[in-house]
Amino acid sequence: MIKILRRGAIENPWFYKVIMGGIAVAFAVSMGWWGFDNPQGNAIARVNDETVSPEEYQRAYRNASDIYRQLFKEKYDDQALRKQVVEELVQKQLWLMEAKRLHLRVTDADLKESLSKIGSFQKDGVFSAAQYHRVLRNNRVTPQAFERQQREQMLIEKARNIAEDGVALNATEIEDAKKKSPDNPDPDRAIADALYAKKQRALAAYGAALKMQADVQIREERL
Repeated sequence: MIKILRRGAIENPWFYKVIMGGIAVAFAVSMGWWGFDNPQGNAIARVNDETVSPEEYQRAYRNASDIYRQLFKEKYDDQALRKQVVEELVQKQLWLMEAKRLHLRVTDADLKESLSKIGSFQKDGVFSAAQYHRVLRNNRVTPQAFERQQREQMLIEKARNIAEDGVALNATEIEDAKKKSPDNPDPDRAIADALYAKKQRALAAYGAALKMQADVQIREERL
């Protein structure tokens, strides 16, 4: 099923964005990406001087497996999912390191604007401080912890935006995109899908390059 989601980025980009967007929101609200201080000896993975703790991995795995069961019932490869979860946590650290190398930052104004756009924190379409604290309290998350995580996600997004900024379709790719769905009444949609897929491939290549340049160790026997 993981392969199906990956293939969806190319074959059906808009469906893929909806699915992965839902997963990302679920991870964020349920603290799927939170890190914890952890002795290096107990780490599931290490990325240069940063570690992925057993608690962080188990929390992310539980959240991911809950989502996959809802999507696919029991028809997915659990071991492949475990490896994917730790890989995503490793990628998180790699992109944060890249953001630091690029001297990127998230201002308080950036954070405030981002929080105001999260539907779970809105009441009647407008950000509500009371709703914000209620949602976090119900999920047993402090505002400080959530905002730290949100800043990290925004830093990662900034770094990824830079990585994909120069990606564009050439004339041949544009024509190919149109030919794949000649009866499509909206050729701009086909072109947008092709561009999105190309950006996803570029981000995957960039992430792979970051991993090759870093000292990454994963303890697969602990997954």
